[in-house]
Amino acid sequence: MNPLSAWLAATGALLLVASIVVAVTQAPLGSALFFICAGSAFAAYAGILIRLRNETVVSHRFLTAAIMLSVAFRVPLVVPPVNFDSDMVRYVWDGRVQLRGYNPYQVVPADPVVSDTHTDDTRRMPSLRAGTPYPPAAQLFFRLVVWIHDSTRTMKIALALCDLLTILIVWRWLPLIGRPQWLLIAYAWNPLVVLEIAHSAHIDALGALWIAASAYWLTRRQTALAAIAFVLAVATKLLPIVLLPLFWRRIRLRDAAGASILFALLYLAYTHHGILPFGAVPSVVAHIRFNGPLFRLVAGLGTPQIAAASAVGTGLLTAAWCRWKLGSDDPASWAWPMAIALAGAPVIYPWYLLYFTPFLVTVTTVPLAAWTVTVIPTYIVWRLAYDHGAPWVVPVSVLRWEYAIPIVAGALVLGRSFIAPFVNGRGLARSRVEASEQERR
Repeated sequence: MNPLSAWLAATGALLLVASIVVAVTQAPLGSALFFICAGSAFAAYAGILIRLRNETVVSHRFLTAAIMLSVAFRVPLVVPPVNFDSDMVRYVWDGRVQLRGYNPYQVVPADPVVSDTHTDDTRRMPSLRAGTPYPPAAQLFFRLVVWIHDSTRTMKIALALCDLLTILIVWRWLPLIGRPQWLLIAYAWNPLVVLEIAHSAHIDALGALWIAASAYWLTRRQTALAAIAFVLAVATKLLPIVLLPLFWRRIRLRDAAGASILFALLYLAYTHHGILPFGAVPSVVAHIRFNGPLFRLVAGLGTPQIAAASAVGTGLLTAAWCRWKLGSDDPASWAWPMAIALAGAPVIYPWYLLYFTPFLVTVTTVPLAAWTVTVIPTYIVWRLAYDHGAPWVVPVSVLRWEYAIPIVAGALVLGRSFIAPFVNGRGLARSRVEASEQERR
């Protein structure tokens, strides 16, 4: 076994063991054992990426082994049963009431009229008295999965399959944009992705799949498919709406019109008495806060609605700048607008970062990759709240590290981009001098 393959085996084994321990022990989110396993997984992840950073080409056998290991990390986490407090319970209930003829935006689980739609788990779910926050494309996905089989296990498997499809798309996209295929590991081995999809199965996995597919099809100039995938991503969770400028003059007017009609139909399908299906989103903006220090700051200077509009506006401006300066085949063009908009959101749960994880394959996205690591400690809130009755607030000490490390990483990347031209210029000048000296000799 060559050194590179041995390193792949060692780091893969560490990440696999961490996955198995979490699955077998059912380590609670935010517990000491959970953080030990997550820390070990991130150490393995960083180790393989650092080892590969100077590689341009790896063997087909190496890449196949890396993909097989990425699947192996996920399997143990998909197997355990789903607890009643998982978001998947709400996903299943939303799908079930649709099959019973109800509009999920017009009822809440606590309504007596839908009492016959409950199981023991759904009667205990935390969102019993809350309206659904999930947009229409997510609702159609819930309905389809429950139609196939009404269980949280089926929902978990379906979202895990979305994750595997995203791996496939990233793998096919990388050669098209001139990136080495081993960068697939940057997504497939990311512990945040593994934990939040295979373990917790959040609907963001579906959104990440659609936005990755949109980038892939746009690179291939299949603009109709790119536009449709973009609409489905936005209608799964609104975050990628900030990427709209990336499509300006890159898709045909006919494709844009078709995608707009699809978007309208998705929302009209759930519109009731002229009320659009925004669900609990306005309530979240007005009242719910978690891990959003920037939103709190802006909302304190104005209103929550102004803060939310500022976050979306900043994301759109970032995408417009990327459209002007970068190509659609630059992963940073897709990652940064969503990340900047998310940083200004009122609620930033760890799984919200899944939307931009397929694009963390360049040096310029290293700060965002760092964020996928530093966001994990926010899970301490789960333990503090459940075990000690603490408020649902991220401790200031955790917030400092969560945002300080990506900011420092961003400063280093920015500094590198400024210094590199000067360093390269000196190197080029030195080469020319040496060449002139050789000619004189």
